[in-house]
Amino acid sequence: MNYCENSHVRTVDDVKAFFHHLVYERKVNFHPDDDFAEYICAENNTPTFTKHEVPLYNRLMEESFEVCEKKDIDIYEIGLNELRSAISI
Repeated sequence: MNYCENSHVRTVDDVKAFFHHLVYERKVNFHPDDDFAEYICAENNTPTFTKHEVPLYNRLMEESFEVCEKKDIDIYEIGLNELRSAISI
């Protein structure tokens, strides 16, 4: 999935899809509390996300937090489950 300025996270399924995108498509071992500007590619020491992507992905994560808070769902558990699935734990 490609995320753009018009993309939003509005449901728990959207949160799961966003996290799936981060893990499987962007290949990021992410933490919901981290700023996307902090991610660096270990292979070549360059930013993982472009200057254009950072505010977009940070906004999508903020929306993910809002959705989970409204639904009383643990955002960290969703993220952990996605990461566990990726490494088959």
